[in-house]
Amino acid sequence: MYRYQLPKKAIKSDCPQCGPKHRRTLSRYVDTRTNDPLPEIYGLCDRVSNCGYHLSPYHKSSTGLTYADQLYEQEGRQWTDQKPYQRTGAFRSAIDSPAPQRITPVIAIPDELFQQSLGHYERNQFACLLRQHFGMGAAQELLNRFQVGTSSRWPGACVFWYIDEQNRKRGGQIKLFGQDWHTEKYYDQHGRKCSKTSWVHSVLLYRCRSQQVPPPQWLIDYQETGACCPCLFGLPQLHSVSADQPVAIVEAPKTAILSTPYFPDYVWLAVGSLTYLNSSESGLQRLAPIRARPVTFFPDLSKDGSAFDSWSRIADELNQVGFQISVSRLLESNATDKERADGFDLADFILDKWKGYPPDWDVSNDLLSENKVQL
Repeated sequence: MYRYQLPKKAIKSDCPQCGPKHRRTLSRYVDTRTNDPLPEIYGLCDRVSNCGYHLSPYHKSSTGLTYADQLYEQEGRQWTDQKPYQRTGAFRSAIDSPAPQRITPVIAIPDELFQQSLGHYERNQFACLLRQHFGMGAAQELLNRFQVGTSSRWPGACVFWYIDEQNRKRGGQIKLFGQDWHTEKYYDQHGRKCSKTSWVHSVLLYRCRSQQVPPPQWLIDYQETGACCPCLFGLPQLHSVSADQPVAIVEAPKTAILSTPYFPDYVWLAVGSLTYLNSSESGLQRLAPIRARPVTFFPDLSKDGSAFDSWSRIADELNQVGFQISVSRLLESNATDKERADGFDLADFILDKWKGYPPDWDVSNDLLSENKVQL
């Protein structure tokens, strides 16, 4: 594995590109041998679409050397764990490493919590929106297909469960949507505008603390792993489709669910965040279940096209290690300047372009044939 990485628990500083207007948005690289942060210029800005600053210690400077190369020369010895993934072997970590790799045990959320969340759709705002848009039958099929849960964190909240290829519940994202399909907002005690988004484990920990009861051991162990969505959303679908059916990947679970009836030729999955799609070790592990399938990325829009460029670059990197990935230009080729500025995703595009269509209307064929949209 790489010696210099972005840690799970981010070390924050000010982004060199954002300036003083946005403070502490830079996640810094650390030396995994010492856990010390690298110089402040090496990091990834949280404001991916608006700023896009990312300087890796493996980026070559004008001298042709990386920061890692320079340290290598200073130390005067071979870093055997510094070798990148070998192009001929999928998902192999660095060869000739002098020490065995530490395997982190998988801590999953108990199945009974998952089962308790299923159903209760009469008080689930996301389920109600699906019913209004697609009708009762199609909405129920989608809710069952993606195993959407209901949460009491906020009245009307839903749970998007991240379930891996072994049916382990690796994370549960809680969201409350408004009538406009967008996540509801609120102001916290400090006057900051926040999104009504949380995670199942976070809510459980909060309840334990507020009730002054000790959390169960699994929850303590889960919290320590720091990985709430280490797999793709929607993976259980792969058990019931043909081995060669292509996969489409978007950022948000809502988008994967909404896209399924409109583009049924794909198996729709979500990665969870723009930056979770990458060619790092964790990124390769996240994408491992779909490595043998043809895959299409559907990146969100960004004002300067940086989101599309980022996922295109990642697709190129992954294709070099055996993936079959293309990047859709559906949004890039058809978006207005306002839609770019607003950061539209495929779900916004669907709801805006096809609003008011009857549930049985074949909108995908209509749009693709009459308006000649290029996927």
